[in-house]
Amino acid sequence: MTDLKENSGKKLFKMSIRFRIWRSFFLFTVAILVFLFVSQVVFMPAIYRFIKTQECISTALDIKNAWDTDNIKTVIDENARMKQLGILIHFPTSITGGLPFTYSRDTTGSSVSIDRRVSDEMVEELKNSKTGMIFFPVDDDTKESFLLATYVGTTDEPVGYIFIYAFLEPTGTTTQILANIFLMSSLVIIFVTLVVSVIISSKISQPLIRLSKSTDKLITGEFNVEPSPHDYSEIVILTDNLNKASDEINKTENLRKDLLANISHDLRTPLTMIKAYAEMIRDLSGNNPEKREKHLGVIIEEADRLTQLVNDLLNLSKLQSGAVALDRKVVNFSSFLRGIVSRFSMLDETKIELECEDNIYASFDTTQMGQAVYNLIINAINYSGVDTVTVRLYGIDGGKVRFEVEDKGVGISAEALPHIWERYYKVNRSENYKRTVKGTGLGLSIVKGVFECHGFEYGAESEEGKGTMFWCECEREQPVNENV
Repeated sequence: MTDLKENSGKKLFKMSIRFRIWRSFFLFTVAILVFLFVSQVVFMPAIYRFIKTQECISTALDIKNAWDTDNIKTVIDENARMKQLGILIHFPTSITGGLPFTYSRDTTGSSVSIDRRVSDEMVEELKNSKTGMIFFPVDDDTKESFLLATYVGTTDEPVGYIFIYAFLEPTGTTTQILANIFLMSSLVIIFVTLVVSVIISSKISQPLIRLSKSTDKLITGEFNVEPSPHDYSEIVILTDNLNKASDEINKTENLRKDLLANISHDLRTPLTMIKAYAEMIRDLSGNNPEKREKHLGVIIEEADRLTQLVNDLLNLSKLQSGAVALDRKVVNFSSFLRGIVSRFSMLDETKIELECEDNIYASFDTTQMGQAVYNLIINAINYSGVDTVTVRLYGIDGGKVRFEVEDKGVGISAEALPHIWERYYKVNRSENYKRTVKGTGLGLSIVKGVFECHGFEYGAESEEGKGTMFWCECEREQPVNENV
């Protein structure tokens, strides 16, 4: 078991941000050092030879450009001195009236003069070359030196030959010195990188570790971490988001508790009534038809109440999960609304006034929309006392239809109004305006779900002491049958 824990701990450490940042720094540093070693130590002889070759070529071009000028000797002297080259200029006898003429300058420090390195074979080979420029190897101590030969003019009639000798210093000792210096420098750089990478990785990972430990409190619903002013901006943003998430979780948890308490109460009450009246039928009224019918009526009423509660919970769950398949069709909204309002005609306490324009058509699912309208009217009746509830339907600008349900009840405060559509939210209203509500308390949540599924605009307007108006707007449609 101990070995398993140790292996698990090692695996977690290798996957941690701290280890990966440290490893990235270290590997990056090693890669840079390897590149420098290869470029400066391994390839140094090749790079050195390439540089000297380019110096010889550029010198040859400078001499050609200054060939017919008075400062050609100055150009030769300066190139030989600055680049440590041996330069020989050879004129054919045809140019000098039968006598050869040469000019040389050698600053390489070689014991063999450059004119002794030039041979007739080189001149002949140069004449036969296609490029007009040849590099000849020179047999000296370095075994790396070379001589560049080129000419001025044409192959058939050259006006002069240019020979440039480049002495390459032995690079073995230099390379060894560089390798030793590089090794010592690399050790220092690697040590510094290890220290710096550990500091930086700790600096980055510590806030995340702190947040990780703090998120364990989310299980108990507690999380409130103040970001350090020295944290990175991303850490600060993450901390703020986690704090917000914690607040939402706490809010949802409180709402869940309220919902369970309310549902438990709503379930317990009818179940208690059903059981009590069933016992009364068994023990008292079983042989009394009048009392038995009365008690059975209570049982049926409470069973209907339980059914309504379960149905509301199922409908709300479907609406919130998007599992409702709407059967939309063009409906005579005016006739549809009159039919729903007529169901409340038997109410004695509350009067319902209907202000409805004729022949207004809209597209919706009649079952879902009927439940939303019914819930809004029931909500208005429950909180209007004995006052009038007004239901309106009329056309508005933009080819739209507006539906309203208004009560003259106690109203809703401006602070509570934005939250009335939230799940499980309950507004504390005065007891003087409460009726005996047989609903589930989920009505407005269902209304919101229905309107949003249809894509309708909706809202509520309220003023404390004067009442509340709920409304929704949708597109006005033409009847499918124009004769309707």
